[in-house]
Amino acid sequence: MAGQEHIGWLRERLQASLVVEPRDPSELLEWLEARRRDVPFSAHLIPLRDVANWQQADNGNIASTTGQFFRIEGVRVTSAPGLREISGWDQPIFTQSEGGVLALLCRETPARGVEFLLQAKADPGNIGYLQFCPTIQSTWENIRGLKGARRAPFAECLDASDNVRVIYKSKHNEEGSRFWQKSNENMILFVEDTGRLEINESSHRWASLSQIKAMTLLDNVIGPYVRTVIAPL
Repeated sequence: MAGQEHIGWLRERLQASLVVEPRDPSELLEWLEARRRDVPFSAHLIPLRDVANWQQADNGNIASTTGQFFRIEGVRVTSAPGLREISGWDQPIFTQSEGGVLALLCRETPARGVEFLLQAKADPGNIGYLQFCPTIQSTWENIRGLKGARRAPFAECLDASDNVRVIYKSKHNEEGSRFWQKSNENMILFVEDTGRLEINESSHRWASLSQIKAMTLLDNVIGPYVRTVIAPL
């Protein structure tokens, strides 16, 4: 873990923030519902053979024709007695050459205390399509802008600078039942002057820790990665 010395500092700021920070998430929820109505996004299941720009190799593995993203391969498992429900099995599994970054930017203001910048991110498997996710939820390919991918917003904040304090960063294993040895780097980054950032208010909103906690009790509003990133606080 890097930047651990700053976690105690931010915890103190969060404690002081309780006096002024907003607790009611109603405005955030209304904004999210409005975005769900306005954003032109749809998804439906189709046969795997009809998926464009993906192909099956001679060995049966499935990959994008661009060479990017994940692949679908097979894994054979043997398990010690009692460790799992059965002693062994075969299954498809997602493989990826690199993991990604899950990062939350935060700030502190006199009027609203400590706030975290949430992204309303659309993913095809989401219920409701748009859910509040970390500020940066991206593969390293998109962060570096490789192979024609649009560079992830706020990627410039991932390194400590005179404007960004790295509160913590640590690697966490992605769900091992679906992904083969993939890890994501979780980060919380404190921004001294958010006026130096370009924030798209049609896709990002500031929320206090109290508001985030309240929204985690609601169905299909807060994405799971927000919870894992914010847990060390």
